[in-house]
Amino acid sequence: MSRFTDSDFLRYTLDNPTGISEPSQRQLADGSLLTVSASGIMTVEPANPTRALDLVLSCGVHGNETAPMELVRDMVTDLLDGTLIPGVRLLVLIGNPVAANISQRFEQVNMNRLFSGNHMNHDCWEARRAAELEAAVSTFFSQGGEGRERCHYDLHTAIRGSEYEKFAVHPYTAGAPYHAEQLGFLAACGINAVLFSSKPSTTFSYASSNLHGAHAFTLELGKVYPFGQNDLGRFALINQALRQLIVTGTFQQATWQQQLICFDVCHELLKESDDFRLTIADDVNNFATFHQGDQVSTSSAGDYHAQHNGEAIVFPNANVPIGGRAALMLSVIDPAQIPIQHN
Repeated sequence: MSRFTDSDFLRYTLDNPTGISEPSQRQLADGSLLTVSASGIMTVEPANPTRALDLVLSCGVHGNETAPMELVRDMVTDLLDGTLIPGVRLLVLIGNPVAANISQRFEQVNMNRLFSGNHMNHDCWEARRAAELEAAVSTFFSQGGEGRERCHYDLHTAIRGSEYEKFAVHPYTAGAPYHAEQLGFLAACGINAVLFSSKPSTTFSYASSNLHGAHAFTLELGKVYPFGQNDLGRFALINQALRQLIVTGTFQQATWQQQLICFDVCHELLKESDDFRLTIADDVNNFATFHQGDQVSTSSAGDYHAQHNGEAIVFPNANVPIGGRAALMLSVIDPAQIPIQHN
């Protein structure tokens, strides 16, 4: 283990996946302070803040989702060489370097089911790491103080293809209205669709939303590829928008009502028995649609058939533990029906 002294934060994290010998600090060209406090955990305190905003960018919560890690690596490199001048407080997290080093989604347990304290129910690397990441976010937001805007964008790529290449999962808000500025920002980032969650979850973005009042999203930005095989040009819009946010504290805007296809969860498919299986093709895309009555799953606990025409599926995966989510079933909603807060 060694201190972080070069410019490749991703390489340093992968070389030191479970810990570092000691924290390191570096003053950037503009006087901002960059601190690496643990493996894959970096904070930046701007010398000249442009907005009272605390921004968390996380990636690599699933170790095989490499493109977001490469995007974030390049942002950090540009912070270090002075190309990117930070104007907001920034926390950068590379979530699961152990899994990344073995090119797997996770080593033992899906980490994005271990937040909101669910890590306490497991004893494995992912559980310990989820606890460490939760603590890092809590410390970061508390050090910023009250009354500041808080944002957390958890960057992913999906296991399978998608009818909408880039989509967002909006955490459950318990009836609170959604923020027009954030939806406009998603559209400006090139997001094609947004899924509004219908209940609490144990995802990283929900934890930041629920525990810290942050604007938080899980952002699925395309399909999984190995390191070095990503076409980062496909991420140009979100790369530009996030960089502008880091520098100026402003959220680029696009007309979300026209650019985002909006979905509500109409049913959650749970694996309730060992004989559960999805009765759909293994390579079906996220957001593939069904006719009313089409069978989607079968098991001794009961079958599921689409309840209406145009019902869509997302995150289909029968290879989950008993009680785990095997898919979400979605219905399109009219943007005009979404409760919106404009400030």
